[in-house]
Amino acid sequence: CEKEDLDIVSITTWQSVRAEPTIAAAENGVLGVITEKPMAACVGDAQDMMDACEKHDVKLVVGHQRRFSPQNCEARRLIEEGAIGQPQAMLRRDGHGLLNRGTHEIDEMRFILGDPAPQWLIGQVARKTDRWERRVRTEDLCMAEICFEGGIRGIYESDLPEPGLRGDAVYGDDGQLRRGSDGTIELLNSKAAGWQTIKPRQSEPNQFTEMLAWIEGEVDEHRNAGRHGLCTIEILMAFYESLRLQDVVTFPLETRPNPLDLLVEGGKLPVFVEGRYDIRAPFPEQNK
Repeated sequence: CEKEDLDIVSITTWQSVRAEPTIAAAENGVLGVITEKPMAACVGDAQDMMDACEKHDVKLVVGHQRRFSPQNCEARRLIEEGAIGQPQAMLRRDGHGLLNRGTHEIDEMRFILGDPAPQWLIGQVARKTDRWERRVRTEDLCMAEICFEGGIRGIYESDLPEPGLRGDAVYGDDGQLRRGSDGTIELLNSKAAGWQTIKPRQSEPNQFTEMLAWIEGEVDEHRNAGRHGLCTIEILMAFYESLRLQDVVTFPLETRPNPLDLLVEGGKLPVFVEGRYDIRAPFPEQNK
C-alpha cells in the first residue's frame, strides 16, 4: 500500500494471519478490502479488522460467495414473501471442520433466514485426534442448536455419524422448503397440493461487482459486509465456548481468543490419538 495507489485489496492468506494485512490495508487508505472466508480464526482478530475498517471508512467484505447462489437467493425471497409462513427451524449438515465448511453453512443459514441476529447457542464438540485445518486447530465433530431473534432455531451438525438429518430444510408454520439436487427449490405449503418445484432466477451479481457498487454508492450495503462475517465467526466460536463453559452461550460473544485453543492448551481437551494432521494443508510429516 505504501508503493502503489490501490483502491481494493484482496486478502487471500489463511484465516489465522488474515487480520494483520487487512488492518494494514485499511490504515493505508484503500477504498475496500475483500477477504477469503472465514473472516479470521477468532473473534478478537475479526473485531480488530472491523474496527480498523470502520475507523478508516473502508468497505470490508468477507467472501462467503454462497450468498450469491441463485438457489439461496430464491430461498430467501420465498421466505421473505411468506411462502412457508413464519420460519420455525432450519437444519444444516456438513463436515470437514467448522472453520472450513461450517463457516459457509452457518453464513448460508443466516442469509436464507434473512440475517437474523443470534441470541444464544448450546453445543457439543469432540476432539480426540490432533486435527488441524490450514494450521488452525479444528474439531473431530460437533453439533449445536442456535436460537435466532424471533425464536427461530438453527440446527447444525458436522462430521457426525450416519444416518444424518437432511441438512437443507427450512420449516415454517405453514410449510417447508428444501434445496433440490438440480439447483431448484422444492416448496410445500397450504397454497398448493403436494410439492412444488421452483426454478430460481439467474440474474444475481457476484461479490466483486457488488463490491464496486457498494464503493460507488449504488447499493446501501454489500450482502457480505464485514458485520455478517463477524457474526458468523461469533457463532462458530460459540460452539467451542459452549464446551469450554459447559453452558449456553449468549451473544455478542466477548471471548477474543479461539476457545478451542484455550481448551487444548489448558489441558481440558487432551489428544488421545497422537499425530497431528491438517485436512487442507498437510504438515510435512504427513507426506512421509
